[in-house]
Amino acid sequence: MDSNRLVTDRIRFIFCPSPFAGTDLCKEVLTGTEKEGLPEALKQIEKAGGKNILFTYNGTESYRVTVSIREKTEHEAIDLVLTGKPFVCIEREEYFVVQRKKSDKAIAVEGKVYDEKGMPLPFVNILALAADSSFLAGSVTEEDGSFHLPPIAGEDCLLKATYIGYCPQIIPCRQQNTIRLQPDTELLREIVVTASRPLIERKDGTLTANIAGTPLSLMGSAKEMISHLPFVTGSDGEYTVLGRGTPEIYINGRKVRDKTELDRLQANEILSAEIITTPGVQYGSSVGAVIRLRTIRKRGQGMSGSFYTDYSQGHEPIGNEGISLNYRTGGLDIFVKGDFAEINNYRTGTSSQDIYASSDWNQSTEDKSKQTYRTFNGELGFNYEIDEDQSFGMRYMPGTNIGNAHTTNEGITRILQDGKEVDHLHALRQTDAHTGWWQAANGYYNGTFGKWNIDFNADYLYGRDRIHQYAENNGTEDATSSNRVRNHLYAAKLLITAPLWKGKLSFGTEETFTNRHDIFLQSGFSADADDRIKQTMFSGFIDYSLPLGKFNILAGLRYEFQQTDYYEKGIHQDGQSPIYHDWIPVISIRYTSGNWFLALSHRTLKYSPSYDMLTSAITYQNKYSYQSGEPFLVPQIHRSTTFDVGWKWVNFNINYDHCWNMYTNYTRPYDDINHPGVLLFGMASIPHTNIYGAGIALSPKIGIWQPQFTTSVNWYDSHAACVGIPQNWNEPRFHFNFDNNFSFPKGWFFNIKGILSPGAKQSYAIWKTEGRVDAQLTKSFLKDQSLKVSVTAKDIFHTGYRYFTIYGDRTFSSNRDYLDQQRFGIRLSYQFNATKSKYKGTGAGASEKSRL
Repeated sequence: MDSNRLVTDRIRFIFCPSPFAGTDLCKEVLTGTEKEGLPEALKQIEKAGGKNILFTYNGTESYRVTVSIREKTEHEAIDLVLTGKPFVCIEREEYFVVQRKKSDKAIAVEGKVYDEKGMPLPFVNILALAADSSFLAGSVTEEDGSFHLPPIAGEDCLLKATYIGYCPQIIPCRQQNTIRLQPDTELLREIVVTASRPLIERKDGTLTANIAGTPLSLMGSAKEMISHLPFVTGSDGEYTVLGRGTPEIYINGRKVRDKTELDRLQANEILSAEIITTPGVQYGSSVGAVIRLRTIRKRGQGMSGSFYTDYSQGHEPIGNEGISLNYRTGGLDIFVKGDFAEINNYRTGTSSQDIYASSDWNQSTEDKSKQTYRTFNGELGFNYEIDEDQSFGMRYMPGTNIGNAHTTNEGITRILQDGKEVDHLHALRQTDAHTGWWQAANGYYNGTFGKWNIDFNADYLYGRDRIHQYAENNGTEDATSSNRVRNHLYAAKLLITAPLWKGKLSFGTEETFTNRHDIFLQSGFSADADDRIKQTMFSGFIDYSLPLGKFNILAGLRYEFQQTDYYEKGIHQDGQSPIYHDWIPVISIRYTSGNWFLALSHRTLKYSPSYDMLTSAITYQNKYSYQSGEPFLVPQIHRSTTFDVGWKWVNFNINYDHCWNMYTNYTRPYDDINHPGVLLFGMASIPHTNIYGAGIALSPKIGIWQPQFTTSVNWYDSHAACVGIPQNWNEPRFHFNFDNNFSFPKGWFFNIKGILSPGAKQSYAIWKTEGRVDAQLTKSFLKDQSLKVSVTAKDIFHTGYRYFTIYGDRTFSSNRDYLDQQRFGIRLSYQFNATKSKYKGTGAGASEKSRL
């Protein structure tokens, strides 16, 4: 209905029926309006004008109307009845809003709510009320009990706090407020109320795990917590979303590029974790899943910070410690962070390698390796909020190995030719890697202009490595090599969002420029290599999300231009310098009704090979084993379709993925004439691969026990005959994950988690049964639980072996490794003040950085 429509004779009592009405009739109207209340007058204007008017009765019922209105628009009629009253009319697209005028003496109101024991109360409803009890503003307290209201009139204003199980409290409103709630004894005598948040919910089409207020908030660091999320497997920063692959992880919209960030972030600082199984095209063509961590919004001025340290002992010790500081004054944040780690990795393994060439060869090896290194990762930056709608900032992130990373691999290898022993080796290989200063920088601007939002990021990355390797057999030097790598990357990304019709439109561009130089020198066992790769990528993307009642439709399209220039010893290699033009679509239809959720989605994914895969260098493993890359690898393309169903604490999914040019590691004879018996570990692409499966996650709440049971099954069908591998099995492989959380009074928490993957034959690999059991005990101290101590036990029963049996081109390999998984440790974390950085930089060139 047009707001300029004239108000006509349908309004009774306060309006003359036409502009030609007589004086007597107008007097009758004026007399009638003396008895009209403001709510009744507004309702009659609404009826005549046809456009809804929103107002509160208890805020307007004490006001009377005496006015005559002739041929006015609906907006003009409302203004007339509001004349001289403390109200103002605001017109929206589909309705009018009548609300109190803002006072010139408006103040920002904030405060904290505590229980009878002085503990902060989260999720308390806070209402700001005028003297006549009309609503002015509202809010809900954060995890630390704090609340913040927009500027309101402070004169004669009241604050009302309500919370289940507590008596409502009303106090005079001040700029700073402290509210203490007392238990409602009458209510408690009638019923015992237990308030808890569900562990898993469906929100806006994503699977959301609530962290605050659930046992997940007691899991120590974010790195530990993520492995307990539904449909997520893995640990120590390496995760997989079942059916979707490796996820990108974001903290408040900014991509995590350094695992130590997940060490610094405590689980009790996180509000929620969203598992997005169908990411929009703005996330990039290679992103099959996204985990978005959203921290609890906290405010505070001055200095704040956190500190953590952990130590674990297996065969070798591992220690980590880090500190982060943030200083806030007004809209300016200045932050600095530093993390140190001393890592001692230990591995034992046995392997058997068969080669079927001019002779039948067998290598059987028992070996062990130890890697020792110390690292530093830092961060320095600032963030400035110009106002509520605009902010910008920069961050500089250096990192390096302190000294060399030293790796020693030692073992015994027996070589059989046609069943007879022809060599017996005591092999020793030592590697020293020195990482120069890896330096990264990000700058961003984020601004909202009306209904439009602009998000711009620019990134720079530089790094270099020097690696020297020495190998001997039976005490005699056999091979040496050195490797130098330099990387440069520049990236920029622009994302614009705006409402369109009833939905939301997002569009933008992303550009990356990469230069990598890899020089490999060796002592004669293979060949030197001098590879330089330059890559330019331009992307444009657009997607649109449209809610239609209980349905939500998402559709998007991304275009990528990718040009690679490959040089060997400075000479351009045309055959290894492709140009790609790719269209990446995504579409999703979601349905939500009550406790039910259904979604059907389809997405194209594109993965480019990492630069290590593209190397032409052949490196030395031992006298009978070499390793190489494949410069002719092309991007692999996935067409992925998924169907999700959710009901309360039950979530189920089915997925199907067809992949072109799937990357695979495989083995083949290196050179049967000049190097008989030598095995080459290389790379290849499989033309067609089908991956399909299903999974279910159950997360009920039973008293102090909150279990999460996840089971999945997948089939992996890959035809590798093109690279000389005839085997092709397609047995189902199951995965079981039983995660148990127990929350006890006085800050105690216990978790025990079991993982089991029975064996199966899939494609050209044979998997054996694998599994392990982990446990954690946590105690929180201090009133705000800011001090936490955790004791951990990993792989309690020493069953976490890694089995890998695979067929290759005229080869068969069987491996059994143990990676020092059985560990016992302790972790201490402490945080002070409530300030969190407001940095909103999301970064650019994410996919390209992961390739480096």
